[in-house]
Amino acid sequence: MNSNMEKMMELASMKLGISKEKLKNSLEKGNIEDMLGNMRKEDADKLKKLMNNPAVKEKLMNSPEAVSIMKKMQE
Repeated sequence: MNSNMEKMMELASMKLGISKEKLKNSLEKGNIEDMLGNMRKEDADKLKKLMNNPAVKEKLMNSPEAVSIMKKMQE
């Protein structure tokens, strides 16, 4: 994993209150429950609602930012 991705994972793990390893495993498995556990209930509920909407999920996954992140994770 390149240094930019490491920094991003580190920042995300601190914000979510979980270890980088747990965050990485959750993302690889597509399991967001680990990440939601430390969020405010209102924020977690909003994220769940968005992620359960196929149109929103498709738009998010095809955004230039998401495509860039996925490419960097494969390096």
